[in-house]
Amino acid sequence: MKTVLLTIVNLSIAISSMGLGVVKALAVRHQRELALKLTAAVLISAGLIFLLATPFVYRFVGEVTHSSNICALLVPSATLVCVGHAHALSQLWQPDRRDPALLRRTFWRWAPVYGGAIAAMAVLYFHAPLGPATPLRFAAAYAHVPEVVALHVIYWVTLILTIVVTVRECRKLSFPGRPGLVENLKKCVGWFALALGLDLVNVLLTAASMIGSVAGPRRLDGLAQSAWLATIASCIAANVALAALVLRSRRTERQDIRTLQTLHNRVVKSDVAVRKNPNVVLAPRWSLWAGFDTSAELTSLMAELEDGFGRLSPWWSPLPSLTLDRLVQAHRSEGNDWEEDWDLTAARAAATLLYAADSRGGGLPPLPPPARLTRLPGSDIEPHAWRQHLVRVASYGVHPLVTDAVDLASKVQVAAGSHEMS
Repeated sequence: MKTVLLTIVNLSIAISSMGLGVVKALAVRHQRELALKLTAAVLISAGLIFLLATPFVYRFVGEVTHSSNICALLVPSATLVCVGHAHALSQLWQPDRRDPALLRRTFWRWAPVYGGAIAAMAVLYFHAPLGPATPLRFAAAYAHVPEVVALHVIYWVTLILTIVVTVRECRKLSFPGRPGLVENLKKCVGWFALALGLDLVNVLLTAASMIGSVAGPRRLDGLAQSAWLATIASCIAANVALAALVLRSRRTERQDIRTLQTLHNRVVKSDVAVRKNPNVVLAPRWSLWAGFDTSAELTSLMAELEDGFGRLSPWWSPLPSLTLDRLVQAHRSEGNDWEEDWDLTAARAAATLLYAADSRGGGLPPLPPPARLTRLPGSDIEPHAWRQHLVRVASYGVHPLVTDAVDLASKVQVAAGSHEMS
C-alpha cells in the first residue's frame, strides 16, 4: 500500500513539474531570457528526480542498464543539477548581478564543485559491491558498504554547501519595481528558500537511517523512506514558488497589456496608414500557444508602440513638456496633494506623444526640424526598465495634468498659427 501511494505521489509530482517546465521551455521561443531557461531546467530536473525515484521506474531503469541501483546515483546527480540551476537563478533575481562577466565568473567558480561531486559519486557507485534494487531504501540497505557511505557524504556536503549559499542569496535579494509586484516576488522567494531548506531535512533523516543501520540490529528502512517525504514537501514548495511566479507574471503582463492598449489606440491606430494596414510591425499568427503566451502579445504591442513613436517623430514638439512643467509647478505651489511616485519623464513623454498624435490626426503639417524634438523624453531609459517606463507613459496618458497640458499646448499652437496667417 505504501509503495502504491509513493508511486502515485511521485508520478503526480513528476508530471506536474515536467509539464510546467515544458511550458516554460516553450515560452523561451518568444522570450529568450536566461532566467526563463533556468526556471524550465529546475522544473524539468525536479520532475526527473521524482520519476527516477518511483519504485517501478527505479527497477525498470536498473534492468535496462544492467545496474539494479543506478537510479540511486541518478537521483542525487539530478538533485545537484536542479539545485545548481536554482543557485544560478537566484543570481539572476538580483539586478546588480546580471552582468554577463559576473555570471561567467560565478559559473566557472561553481561548475567544478557540481561536476566534481557528480564525477566522484559515479566513480564510487560503480566501484561499490551492490546487490538487488532498493528504491528509496538504498542508503539504509547498503550502509555497510564504504563506497556508498562516501558517495552520500560527498553528495550531502555539496548539497548543504550549495543550499546554504543559495538561501543566503535569496535572503539578501532586493527587488526594484512596483510595490505590489515586489511583495509577490518576496513571497515566491520565501517559498523557494523553504523548498531548499526542506532538502536539508532529507539529508538529516537519511544520515540517521545510515547510522542506525550500521549501529543497530535492524536496518532503518522506514526512516530512509520517511526522508523522501521531506523531498516531496520540498518539491511542492518549489512548485508553489515557481508556479506563483508564472501566474503573477501573466497577471502583470495582462494588466500591462490593458494599460498599453490605450496608448496604442492613440499612437498607432489613429494613423491613417495604419488603419489601412493595422499590422505595422508584427503580423499575428494564430495558434493555441499565442492565446496562452501573454509575453508574446506584450512584446508585439511594445514593438508596435515603438514603431508608432517613430511615425509621430515629425510632430514631436517641446511645447507640451514645457506646458506640463508649468502646470506641475503651479499645482505644487498651490499646496495640492501630490503623488509621491510622480514620474515627470514619463509624463513628458505621454504629453509629447498625445500632442503629436492629435496634431497628425488634425492634419497639421510636420514641424520643421529646428522646431521639433530630436529625442523623446525617456529615450535614455535602461533596457531592463523600458517596459515599466512604457506602462507609466501609457498610464499618464489619462492623467488630468497631462491632458490639460496637451489641450493648452494645442490652443497655443492654434493661436500661433492664426497669428501667422493674419
